[in-house]
Amino acid sequence: MTTMQMFQIVGGLCVFLYGISQVTRNLQKLAGPTLRMWVARLTKNPLLGFLMGIFLAFALQSSGAVALMLIGFANAGLVSLAQALPVILGAGIGSSLTVQLLAFKIYKFAPILITIGFVIFFFVHSRVWHYTGRVIFSFGLLFLGMAIMKDGIVQFHEHPAIGAMVDFLVGAPFWVAVFGFALATLFQSSTAVLGLLLTLAFSGIVDLRIALPMIIGANVGSCMLGIIGSIKGKTISKQIAFGQLILRIVIAVIFFAFIGQYRSIIDAIGGDLPRRIANAHTFFETVVALIFFPFAKVLARFFERIMPQGRSDVDFSPRYLDDEMLANPLVAMGQATKEIIRMGEKVEEMLRDWGKVFFSNDKQLLKKIIDEDDKVDLLQESITEFLSKVAMEEMEEESASLTVALVHIAFELEHIGDVISKDLAVHAQKKIDVGYYFSDEGFSEILQYHDDVLKNYRTALDAIPLRDKTLAKMVIEQTKHLVERQRELYRSHLVRLRKGLKESEETSTIHIDILSDLNNINLHISYIAYAIMGKI
Repeated sequence: MTTMQMFQIVGGLCVFLYGISQVTRNLQKLAGPTLRMWVARLTKNPLLGFLMGIFLAFALQSSGAVALMLIGFANAGLVSLAQALPVILGAGIGSSLTVQLLAFKIYKFAPILITIGFVIFFFVHSRVWHYTGRVIFSFGLLFLGMAIMKDGIVQFHEHPAIGAMVDFLVGAPFWVAVFGFALATLFQSSTAVLGLLLTLAFSGIVDLRIALPMIIGANVGSCMLGIIGSIKGKTISKQIAFGQLILRIVIAVIFFAFIGQYRSIIDAIGGDLPRRIANAHTFFETVVALIFFPFAKVLARFFERIMPQGRSDVDFSPRYLDDEMLANPLVAMGQATKEIIRMGEKVEEMLRDWGKVFFSNDKQLLKKIIDEDDKVDLLQESITEFLSKVAMEEMEEESASLTVALVHIAFELEHIGDVISKDLAVHAQKKIDVGYYFSDEGFSEILQYHDDVLKNYRTALDAIPLRDKTLAKMVIEQTKHLVERQRELYRSHLVRLRKGLKESEETSTIHIDILSDLNNINLHISYIAYAIMGKI
């Protein structure tokens, strides 16, 4: 085998894998939000969820992508384990239908698909047609990769070394299964492994003695994408991922133990070799579904028992951020906006509670304020990381500007949280510990100024979801008014000092610092408004 032949095979494999990834990516951009909406609705019924799993995996060309989608829903609390399992079982069958499609010699039509897809996405500017063209183009690349691989393999299938390798693999089915598992893990797709197998079958290199063990291994390896995706998730995401893995391992062991009977069944079904390989894959997935679907609820309880919820599941975490949404930047930014509002409401609660602490000297409430800031910091870090991933996706200039604005808003909210927990909270603690008493007038002025800042903050928060520029302008005008109001309150405090009021003298430093910190919060609120207006 020459170097060029080797590169032809490897290059064809690269084009094939790239085609699969682009089909999935562009289909998610084309219909991702709609598909997610239907998943959320249909998973409530086990049978409909099962059928939805078949459709999703066939549409997205990947059962792994379906598993990741479900893990994202589970982490967000939108689906339970009992609801996710039927979808997972259906997804296995859906991915096998893709292999059935590949078993036809459609690779001959790759140039036609590439041409049609290119013309559509290059010349038609409608978003739907643009991504439809990209999907067709990607299918063309997928089949082109198969054709390139086949042409490279055909050139040396008579080579003695190939015959010796085939003889070795026929005698080592366990290692063939391990190899299939490794390839599916590496490619993050059993469809990719089956595509490679079909190409070898088209070229006359392999038969069922090699194909069946590799199919068994690949069907277990396809679970690894979900395992990896669940590592940072909640316990329920691990229950979904490892539950899928356990079910497939059980069936894989049974199929491997009765591999002779497995082969006889596939031979009895008939068809040419590529079709038999596709049928073997479909048969495996169908058996998995038929055996376990009736017991989905029982299995869910079993997995919940062996993998009980840990402390991390009750700890605070982002609610709306899901990497599965990144395929559609507009949807992802919508989710990030929801998380920012959630973060903003937590900061609002801290600011409101500070007023209560200042009024009542409530030590427990003060501790709660300080603890809440850790949650605000966590949300800010998570939102920024999520939006940085959104920025990597292809997006229009307006969407890119919005991403930058959302990052700025998250930073400003975090700064406000810091002022409350690290500055205002310190002043409140000192007031409690030392026993400071403010003059009635000074005490009233601080509480009123705090209330005015809180109202301005609420207006800014209301402007974020729809990026309401009218509200943002109101915030900026109110900020200017409150800056002037702070100066008036400072002068009012100086008047009381000149009068020799004892309370004003004792609390002078802390009084001025509190007004300064509230004004600092007010300025950060105005920065949020400027970000909403695109002036950053």
